Amino acid sequence: MSVTTGVRVSGGLAALDEEPTRLAEALDRLWARWAGESGAVALTVPPLLPVSDLAVLDVYRNFPHLALVSSALDVAAAGADRLAREADSGAFDPGSLRAAGLALPSSACYGVYLHYRDRQVPGDGRLVTLLGQCFRNEDHFDGLRRLRAFRMREVVALGTPEQAAAHLDHSARFLTTLAGEIGLPLHRRAAADPFYDQSDHRVTFQQLVPVKHEYVYQGLAIASVNTHHKFFGERCSIALADGGPVSTSCVGFGVERWLHALADHFDGDWDQARAAVEKAGESLA
Repeated sequence: MSVTTGVRVSGGLAALDEEPTRLAEALDRLWARWAGESGAVALTVPPLLPVSDLAVLDVYRNFPHLALVSSALDVAAAGADRLAREADSGAFDPGSLRAAGLALPSSACYGVYLHYRDRQVPGDGRLVTLLGQCFRNEDHFDGLRRLRAFRMREVVALGTPEQAAAHLDHSARFLTTLAGEIGLPLHRRAAADPFYDQSDHRVTFQQLVPVKHEYVYQGLAIASVNTHHKFFGERCSIALADGGPVSTSCVGFGVERWLHALADHFDGDWDQARAAVEKAGESLA
């Protein structure tokens, strides 16, 4: 059976039938429950973020090739007739658009750091979780493996270096246990995640001490654990009780990539995959 049964993908945009949708819901229930049991509070952030805010995080310095932005139509300048013709052709010309001041974020956790900007976290730190819609202008798209729009469940820690490191260890143990319970063969590998200006001295540190580890199924990263040290704490002025910047870390689960891995592993049988996920959830309860 084709692993794409029940999935339609066009131009990096995926639509899911009932069976893969139910599997995605089962996965996210499991992740969200684990996050809550770990002490995370649920958070909702805007699906669009100001370009100026993301610029503070060096998003356009380090990831300009992935960026997607949102603009309004300039009806007064272009005119309704011209806009209608361009819409019929499938794309609006740049001259028909207003300046783009909003962006479609490429990572869910950006909204977390901006939400806590200029705030202080409690002494025992802060752990939050969210399901975010992410958008990336990839150089190519490939089924559920590589999409223009996808979902990410993240659990983010803001606190001392020790609290951030403890979250990484806790998340790594959960990922290993979860994969074992499902029977999904994953391996862990170090990866690069250049949050820093590539001329910054911290890039050298990154190369010596990995800040990101991916959990990989047949060459595809479906989850990762990441430490950012004090980068986001400094950029967003998020403070500890003593006034110093927080350290942050996060674990991310790519929903559609998990669907691909599970469909492939269970030969396209969505019901069998969901049963394995739900059984794993019961074992981990």
